[in-house]
Amino acid sequence: MRFYLLSIWIIVAGFLPGLALADEPVIAVIVSAQAAYTVPVATNDLASVYWRKKLYDNHGKPLHPANLSSDHPLRLRFSQQVLHSSPRSQVGYWNEQYFHGIQPPYTVESQEAMIRYVAYTESAIGYIDACKVDERVKPVIWVTANKILGEAPALRCSTATP
Repeated sequence: MRFYLLSIWIIVAGFLPGLALADEPVIAVIVSAQAAYTVPVATNDLASVYWRKKLYDNHGKPLHPANLSSDHPLRLRFSQQVLHSSPRSQVGYWNEQYFHGIQPPYTVESQEAMIRYVAYTESAIGYIDACKVDERVKPVIWVTANKILGEAPALRCSTATP
């Protein structure tokens, strides 16, 4: 009997991480909706842009990536899934890059601030909850619980206003 209960518990516990990830919001990587300010970004370039290894787009325009604050839940997920590190573990990297003249991405405090920065800054790129995308920005890449996509996934957005 104990073996049976232990087996059931292990099976259920194995599904819990997947259930938790299913409720996490899809992250939309955004650029300005204004044609003059927009920048093309490929899924395979995203990490290079945020590590500031790719500083210019294909037309020679400087790229301006932006991050949410280091304690923001979306920043934590974005860092883990795209950069494969935590914001805390990136501090040493950015301290070293500073001495090479490379600044870390600009930081904003909220998703609304991210939208405003990206919408009105030429060649800016940022990320927000995909359900918060509005007419000022356009999503170009989506980060789900386990994938980075070039096409929009099905979203389950609540119509309730916080």
